[in-house]
Amino acid sequence: MINSLLSLSSDLAFFDLLAPLSQFWHIVVLIVCTALAASTVDSVQTAIASCVSSDFIRYGVPDKWATFITRVLLIVINVPAVIMSSKRFDVLGLFLVADLVCATAVLPVFLGLITKDIGAIPAPTELGAFLGIWSGIVAVLVNGKVLGFTEAVNPITGEVIATGPWSYFWLTNSTQCALCGSTTMVTFIITPLVAGFFTLFFSKIDIRLRGERARKPIFLMAQPEEEAKNYNLVAKDEQEEDGSVIGDIAMEETNKSKDEVA
Repeated sequence: MINSLLSLSSDLAFFDLLAPLSQFWHIVVLIVCTALAASTVDSVQTAIASCVSSDFIRYGVPDKWATFITRVLLIVINVPAVIMSSKRFDVLGLFLVADLVCATAVLPVFLGLITKDIGAIPAPTELGAFLGIWSGIVAVLVNGKVLGFTEAVNPITGEVIATGPWSYFWLTNSTQCALCGSTTMVTFIITPLVAGFFTLFFSKIDIRLRGERARKPIFLMAQPEEEAKNYNLVAKDEQEEDGSVIGDIAMEETNKSKDEVA
């Protein structure tokens, strides 16, 4: 199996060192690699279970049912993951798909840290960020269309992974390796820039059309009032400016000191 990988993919240099060793070491490396992947998946699943179950509980779902629904959801998520893993997709290719999807959202998400307008640059709205992410996705599709990309082929098995405009997300621009070629680099430069620009563009339009309502969340999650205040960055900035936050902290410290003396 390792020899076949060497002949098909030149970027797996680690296997050059592994190939001359005995089968025992091949098995050891396989076990270690599987354990590394399993530990990552375990962390992801634990995080999903924690976030989803806590949201269900906040909506008033009993703990027992929240745990049951979360476990069923994890099983449903694992089914396509197991099916995908059995198709022997290139690992670097899978990472690139995930990275490209993240590239469509990285600037819209981090621009959300802006809570006040900076000159002509508006503080992004929720709707503006959402449309900005979709603009990044459209940028990927347009990039593939301009390049005349029609299908993605697995460089290891030669199997056609996907066809049509969405196939460009697999970024099989080079048969040598997943990371080779300037085309992939240009895609990763254009996509986040387009997403970031249209986040600000649509936010500006959103504010013009809806006024201050545009700055309020569209989707509200059930959460305690005190915890919800931590997510209102605009209100926190205003409180810090008028000193109310500092005053509250000082008052809490004073009360604690009095309790300790008593």
